[in-house]
Amino acid sequence: MSFPKFDHNKGSKGVNLVERAVMDELCWIFREQPTQDYGIDGHMEVVDDEFVTGRLIALQIKAGSSYLKEENSIGYIFRGKMEHYNYWTNHSLPVVLVLCDLDNETIYWETINDETVEKISESSWKVIVPKNQILDKSSLNTLKKIAENTTDYEKRLNSLVLARTWMEESLQGNKVILKSDEWINKSSGRGSFHLSVVEEETGYEKIVQSWPMVFFPFASYEDLFPELFPWANISVDEEFYEEYEEDEFLLDNAVWDKEDGDYIVFGDYEEWKERQPKIRPYTIHSGEVASYQLLLDLNDLGRSFLMLDNYLRNGLTKTKETNDDEDLTKWF
Repeated sequence: MSFPKFDHNKGSKGVNLVERAVMDELCWIFREQPTQDYGIDGHMEVVDDEFVTGRLIALQIKAGSSYLKEENSIGYIFRGKMEHYNYWTNHSLPVVLVLCDLDNETIYWETINDETVEKISESSWKVIVPKNQILDKSSLNTLKKIAENTTDYEKRLNSLVLARTWMEESLQGNKVILKSDEWINKSSGRGSFHLSVVEEETGYEKIVQSWPMVFFPFASYEDLFPELFPWANISVDEEFYEEYEEDEFLLDNAVWDKEDGDYIVFGDYEEWKERQPKIRPYTIHSGEVASYQLLLDLNDLGRSFLMLDNYLRNGLTKTKETNDDEDLTKWF
């Protein structure tokens, strides 16, 4: 599949405009696609009464006046290649095309499916993006219905598809780090997430994605993390936790000897660490906010998904069967 040249400045402005509309107008979650997914620029997730639902819509974002030049009395006419149409209509998520009027900060949208698209030839098609279909509060219920046609099976599959980038980075030997704050005394489950990939050799942080405010009502984050990242073995960042946990150990297992100017320690630090929960915060600020820094390492589910996903996208391009991570990287 080939792609046209892209104006990254307009593209970034379009993504930012859509993100603001999704978060401020719909009060949903927006996730920019961290790497190019054949024309999918981001995803929005339905939030229903502060509950994250797992229902998703994929977004193809077009920004700038060039996409608004051709119009009729109903809306703006977007023309595309059949290869894009085939990809979007066979996507695991419903796909919505959005056209961004950057000058007026207005976003028009339309679903891409057999009912909305008119096929012109074997290689081309067009869709009318209605002028009265704006990405704001007026579209909330319509978009919610579009996202609702999702079974539990599809939700789980979609969550793995969205996490593919992180899985592939872990497979390549890079560190996938989750930083999270949890407001532990609030039933709303308010918190924040920050995901990043750090190259093991250089220490360079090359992929970053943040959700500055999320809500998981009545949920403990320590129980929630394995559900949100089923593809990963989750552990604390031992090197980062060391300083905090040494102080905590001394607080509970030592007394200060004024004469010697040192601690008298009762118990063994390594044994104490082994008794701590596998997933735990490194500190709790003022008894209100628990902070975590966790490592996400690819588990058996993640490795199996990557192999299956590679087959589904590329067919039998490789025939070698292996469970070894070093050899598994040759599949990609």
